[in-house]
Amino acid sequence: MNQCPLCKRQHTPEAANILLEKNGTHLVHITCPFCQNAVLAVIVVTSMGLGSVGMVTDLQANDVLKLRNSDAISEDELLNFYTLLKNKQVKF
Repeated sequence: MNQCPLCKRQHTPEAANILLEKNGTHLVHITCPFCQNAVLAVIVVTSMGLGSVGMVTDLQANDVLKLRNSDAISEDELLNFYTLLKNKQVKF
């Protein structure tokens, strides 16, 4: 997590924003200072060592905090959205 997965440049320590911390688990938002892409990562510290998983995101840190307690998307909502896209009723 010390390098941007897109532009491959090294992150600066200031790029990391710890959003949540609980029982050795950290939710971290990292914005690349060079290409401005972001990664959302979960870092877990245990007696066995350190583990992490991350994903590229277009969310800003404040968006993550707003959305973290939102209800999950239901299967019906997903299917309805797919149908709208398939029928070209939604345009981007």
